[in-house]
Amino acid sequence: MACKKFHQMNAVAAPAPVTENAPVPVVSKEGARPVEQLMFGVDAAIEANDVLQNNLTHFEWAVRNKRYPDFWGRYLSGENALTREEIDFLHHQGCLIAGMYRSDAPKTTEEQGTALADEICTIAKELRIRAGAAIYLELAETENATRNFMRGFAKGMLAAGYTPGFKANTDSLYSFDREFSRGMQTDKEVFAQCLIWAVAPSLAEYDRVTTTHLIHPDNWVPFAPSGITRKDIAIWQYGKNCHPIYDDADKETTFNVNLVRNENVIIEKMF
Repeated sequence: MACKKFHQMNAVAAPAPVTENAPVPVVSKEGARPVEQLMFGVDAAIEANDVLQNNLTHFEWAVRNKRYPDFWGRYLSGENALTREEIDFLHHQGCLIAGMYRSDAPKTTEEQGTALADEICTIAKELRIRAGAAIYLELAETENATRNFMRGFAKGMLAAGYTPGFKANTDSLYSFDREFSRGMQTDKEVFAQCLIWAVAPSLAEYDRVTTTHLIHPDNWVPFAPSGITRKDIAIWQYGKNCHPIYDDADKETTFNVNLVRNENVIIEKMF
């Protein structure tokens, strides 16, 4: 079930001002054909149904300040983790859900990757996320997740019937670029099944911005590990901590903004 405006707009382009209805083609700097089917989404650490100081839910706040999102990214772990109540709320909004997971567990060996995949799959099944769903393991810039760990994680997720994904800084300055590219060289049949959610480049003009409804990137230019290409990146988080506001408990909340190339990388239809 897509978001309320998705079928009406039929695969919209990069986020446009809320007053515009026509798709805006996105032209790659690499000279490729225009990408005309980008979708817009947000992700947040706070529940979509959390009530804010202005009596809007966080979801309604995102819609007011951007446009109706084609997906909402939420964590399956940690504080304010995704619940069935929130899933039902987002379903009622007619919005897709992208699942994320983060963990401080060691990420060195293949066995550690398999163990973390088992942990995630247990939670996914408790939330009644069906087989085939994509779940993105978030890797911090300072984490040195090895190729062996990623291989174990990917194989564990695939064995349980889920699609493995990584949400990471894909800049070559960080280890993910090197380790994932090594995996594509040595275990391509496994790594090629992994989806990548790139958080780089995070464009400075969107950092804590309060006017995302007026601006959007003109090009699909996420950084890609050397083992793949930009067209292989599934989701690009181009802006972070947008539209800060306080909730009913006086806790600041924000959302990140993303572009998506393919609705199949989003998990909601698998619930």
